[in-house]
Amino acid sequence: MSRKRNVVLWMVVLLLAAVAMIGYKLRGRFLSAPPAEAEPASETRLPVAVTSIRAMRFEEGVSVSGNVLSKRFAKISARIPGTLDAIYVDEGDWVEAGKTQLFQTDRLKLDKAVEIARQERSVAECAVRVNQANLESIQADYDKARIDYERYQRLFESDRAVTQDAVEMQRSRFLQLEAHRKLAKVQIELSEKQQEQAKSNLAIAEKDLRDSLVYAPITGLVTKRFMEPGEMPGNGDPVVELVDPSAVELSAFLPEEYYARVRPGETILRVRIEGIDVPEQVLSYRSPTVSPDLRTFEIKCVIEQPPQALVAGRIIQVDVVLASHEGLGTPVDALKQMRDGPVLFTIHGGRARMIQVQPGLQTDGWIELVDSPLPEGTPVVTMGQDFLEDGAAVRIVEEA
Repeated sequence: MSRKRNVVLWMVVLLLAAVAMIGYKLRGRFLSAPPAEAEPASETRLPVAVTSIRAMRFEEGVSVSGNVLSKRFAKISARIPGTLDAIYVDEGDWVEAGKTQLFQTDRLKLDKAVEIARQERSVAECAVRVNQANLESIQADYDKARIDYERYQRLFESDRAVTQDAVEMQRSRFLQLEAHRKLAKVQIELSEKQQEQAKSNLAIAEKDLRDSLVYAPITGLVTKRFMEPGEMPGNGDPVVELVDPSAVELSAFLPEEYYARVRPGETILRVRIEGIDVPEQVLSYRSPTVSPDLRTFEIKCVIEQPPQALVAGRIIQVDVVLASHEGLGTPVDALKQMRDGPVLFTIHGGRARMIQVQPGLQTDGWIELVDSPLPEGTPVVTMGQDFLEDGAAVRIVEEA
């Protein structure tokens, strides 16, 4: 209310001053000369308010709306197809990476598969032992047949104590046992390969059983639970979603004309969101391309350990600082637009002095004076200048 009264008071004062100036000019225009006996009129002084020029930091920037995204998140699908036996977490639960159980699929079926694979491995091991024993038996017969065949051949060659037919029979028995021995060795190799295959099948069955029980891959919160026990997720269908709240990513899109003016690791971002104090950030990502449809590109920055209320999904306002430097400035309201450009009014000896200036960047209601002809601390008129001309008499009623 006080501010409103001050504005009304200033309006009344300026109106009276304008009326007085108009009356004074009309009096001089329509009266040829004052009466000889009249007292000389006192000069009207217009009321003004002044503020000093000061040094400050000016910035050029662009403001856009953005979003808060999760930096680390995971949608967890079943590794093994099948029916969901159980889901061990609910939305909002805290989970730890590698420790918290999330859900399990087809435990009974996979248990039986492991049991069958173990039995098949045992059978394969037994087959190897049987074939080894068979080889040992054949080897013994083979050794005896070889000795008999060699002895019969010596007898036949020395004094023909045995017949040719007897030698040939011993030779036939020896060759048959040699073939049986080769076959037994091949059977051992086959059974050993089957044993290795059975071991591999068991390893796969055991891994499937382990994979059926899914643990949290990251530490964080359960944000969504897409399914319930008894459902059968398809290939790649998520069962739960996890989000790590220890880091968030702020994302916004800028028009393409700013692409060359923003640089990761250098450009400053100021983030505003209701009820949250967010420290000044540095740009960490700029999209390598511009969208050909929207003619925009994405920028991002990461906030580690964000405030609790800064969560994924919230809308933010991002101020991107494109340029920043020190300079002399004056309130924007002090500028008066003239035909030749903007001017300021300073006060010297109770009179207004008009100075032409070149405005620069604007920040928080102040505007930069480029190559300012006025030094820091110079008072300039910030209220009442609309009624001023160069050399007009003034009186200062307020100074900031």
